[in-house]
Amino acid sequence: MNLRLTSSALALAAMTAPAFADVTPEQVWQSWVEYYQSVGYSVSEGKREAAGDTLTVSEITVKGGTPEGRVDLTIPQIVLSDIGDGKVRTVYADQMTGQVHGVNPEGTEYALPFTIDLPGNTAVTSGAIEDMTHELNYPTIDITLSSITTEDKETKLPVKIGLADSVGTMHFVAGTPAKYDYDVKTGKVTFTGDITSEDDANVKFDGSIEGVATSGDMVVPADGIADISKDMNAALKAGLAMNGLAKAGALAVSFEFSGTDEYDQPTSGSGKYDGKGLDFSFSLSSEGVSYQAGTDANTFELASSNLPFPINYAIESSSFDVQLPAMKSDEAQPFKFTYSLTGLTLGDAIWNLFDAQGQLPRDPATLDIDVTGTMKVIKDLFDPATMADADTSSDEGAGDMASDEPPFEPIDLTINQVALNALGAKIHAEGALKAPESGDMTTPVGELNASYEGVNGLIDKLSTIGLIPEDQAMSVRMMMAMFAKPVGDDKLETKLEFKEDGSIFANGQQIK
Repeated sequence: MNLRLTSSALALAAMTAPAFADVTPEQVWQSWVEYYQSVGYSVSEGKREAAGDTLTVSEITVKGGTPEGRVDLTIPQIVLSDIGDGKVRTVYADQMTGQVHGVNPEGTEYALPFTIDLPGNTAVTSGAIEDMTHELNYPTIDITLSSITTEDKETKLPVKIGLADSVGTMHFVAGTPAKYDYDVKTGKVTFTGDITSEDDANVKFDGSIEGVATSGDMVVPADGIADISKDMNAALKAGLAMNGLAKAGALAVSFEFSGTDEYDQPTSGSGKYDGKGLDFSFSLSSEGVSYQAGTDANTFELASSNLPFPINYAIESSSFDVQLPAMKSDEAQPFKFTYSLTGLTLGDAIWNLFDAQGQLPRDPATLDIDVTGTMKVIKDLFDPATMADADTSSDEGAGDMASDEPPFEPIDLTINQVALNALGAKIHAEGALKAPESGDMTTPVGELNASYEGVNGLIDKLSTIGLIPEDQAMSVRMMMAMFAKPVGDDKLETKLEFKEDGSIFANGQQIK
């Protein structure tokens, strides 16, 4: 989770929306400036001109972010007009320019210029200063990249992202705390690129997403948001809370590449991805953080000159759900992790690599994981020091410089389900473990139960086609006999008991 990037992106995403405004152009502009200053961005203007019911602000610069990724955006002009009935229309210049720059994880400085074209844009604001609604209409938004500069070396980076028929609303309620919500829909998103590296490796891609919809809400602390890109923890403790949801229809991506491999031999290939839809949601507050995502049916294909066969697979659906507490507490707090993968199938070329005779069942595979429990948070999850420890410990060879103490201390764990169905075999497990009163989860107390169906038959097939040598197959069967007991035709069960004294029993027999 790169929350510095996430928070910066959230603020910038609203830049193409109208300012939080009252019924006059001047109030619109002033509240726009105050809002972005509250989230850590500076806003400067070169010239301001009022003529009748119209306010024109020119040479606007918006800057913000962190040393890892700062954004400078230049807007030539914003025209705010009183159109009567207590409404203000905001029109941005047809083109904005900007640059993302900073230091990448390798410590190298970079600069990435971009342009944003939004011809025909309008936003109409109505209501009062304490309760405003903004109606957005952006027929076209085109974001164009041309190059990236690292260590004074410029590399061409022709990438274009287009959004068509974007409409929606933003609603702002002033107060203590302040609140806002948004609901924006885009008819279609397209993206293309043709990138060539310094060593002449080339990647081309082309894709589209149908029917993108985003919505969400945010509660702003009474004193505004201290720069959330630098200290998310302080903002959360002050009352910052946000929720977001994104949904999309069909996604189609095609790509091709060429270059040389590690032996300086020419290589090339192509592939494509097709998906029927996806969704993503998040929630963040002092109460905790959660991420959920899911995809509908999708397929992937890849063919390359340095692969002996094409790679392709299909998935009927997949999803995950992660929920974690965020703030330090002496009391145990709940957490959750679920993952589901349904209908995974592989192409025949992959199967034939190790099972040319078709001995193994090729039915769609499924995996379901559902784990809940409680834990103590011993360090605020978004404390800058905690995040710095996580960043440092992820660097190779830097483990000694980082804190060895994780921010969580598990108290109990419930395995509601771990289920795998693949290759004609089924495995299912469930149970519950908890830390003893005088210990931790390294010596848990509780019980786990597992059942297996078709596993012996699978071992026989793997041995027949040579994937498992016979002597190793025998060792696997002996190991299973130690921990599982037969309860039917190729059906086994295991009951593991973890005792207070540290002993472990399998099916009533002590193994530790």
